[in-house]
Amino acid sequence: MFYPLQFIVDSIFPPTAHELTLRYVTRERFTGWYRPNTSQDVTYLSEYQLPEIQAAIAACKFEHNYHAAKLLGTLVSVHLVTLPLKRTLLISVPLSDKRTRTRLFNQVERVLTSVSTLPYPSHITTNILIRTTHTVPQTSLSRTERLKNMQGVFEIVGRNLYQLENIERIIICDDVLTTGATLKAAKAALETKVPKDIEIICLAWAH
Repeated sequence: MFYPLQFIVDSIFPPTAHELTLRYVTRERFTGWYRPNTSQDVTYLSEYQLPEIQAAIAACKFEHNYHAAKLLGTLVSVHLVTLPLKRTLLISVPLSDKRTRTRLFNQVERVLTSVSTLPYPSHITTNILIRTTHTVPQTSLSRTERLKNMQGVFEIVGRNLYQLENIERIIICDDVLTTGATLKAAKAALETKVPKDIEIICLAWAH
């Protein structure tokens, strides 16, 4: 279908390939790519090679695309409502200060803020787990290098652990699972301070 106004806007502000892929994708349609599975003790929600999933992750991460974030948030919502009813804390894998200054936002946190209301108490926290070391992007490294790259990069802010009161489950979230090094490092840091009776699980949008 031809939309004259959209044509004019596109002529002035050319859309990216990712934006074009997602332009007419609805939330309902996007849930069709919900294909949960587990690898390396991480649950992932879909397959990264699917064009729409790859476009949504890239557009959310690099192009400030709110539509992409909402689509991914819908996918996350579909999964979270299947979990047992437990008081839940959602944590996005934190960025380093340097990357935050460059990107200006955390793409995983943005997705989490668009998650629908869940059938159990939940909230997002951004100040318990912090990243103390700036690392090179994991995509440029081998599996062995990725594991080494993530050693000791996360710390727990003790004064903010009061947020764990009455919490039964922590879900650490990232966008893409490759070797699992980032999520494993984040989980290891949390395990040093979190009470043993709190379940800690790792979740990624795609693998």
